[in-house]
Amino acid sequence: MSGPGQPIPPRPPPPELRPVLAGRLLWAFGALLGIAGLANPVFNGFVQRKLAPPEEIRTDKTLWRDGQEANVRVTLITADAARLACAHREVVDGAHCANGGDRLPWARTAEDPAEDNGENLIQPYRTSPDNELILLVGLWAQPEVAMRLHREPPMGVPPKRLNRFDVTCRVRFVGRFDSVDLRWDTGGQWTKERSTPVARAESCRVNAG
Repeated sequence: MSGPGQPIPPRPPPPELRPVLAGRLLWAFGALLGIAGLANPVFNGFVQRKLAPPEEIRTDKTLWRDGQEANVRVTLITADAARLACAHREVVDGAHCANGGDRLPWARTAEDPAEDNGENLIQPYRTSPDNELILLVGLWAQPEVAMRLHREPPMGVPPKRLNRFDVTCRVRFVGRFDSVDLRWDTGGQWTKERSTPVARAESCRVNAG
């Protein structure tokens, strides 16, 4: 105890409080939070919607020239595997329409495979979302598209009840028909189109959604 006139001694500093989370423990806790976030589908969906760069889906027709390659996105339903058809007399890159120039079914030859998955079949499609006309070869022979057809067979199902989906393909342009007849449904009316490009599907993926 200090007497009169004597200075009051300073108080001792409070004891140092050590943080509960520090050093390696803090790092480990943060790592656990990160792993939990990555495993959360809601979090992953948020990242894909908000942070991932959007897919470029606009059609760049400047690449639609013979010998060029491009990405093409088309919209379809599984019934289109059988109901979309073109009619033309020419063979392009070993491929042909389902019907000849007389609109009759293309005549099969002895060299044609017994089970044809449409690898050399030309069919009409519309791009998504800008609705450009294109003739594609072998779309349904691509594994992901063929699997979608297998999982969602259209037999006995009205087309309006089938789910519409988009497919993005890497295609190689192999020719152009100056004039071609198209039919968008089995038994439907034929319509004539001018200057339509023909491209072979090299690889395709079914888009989510």
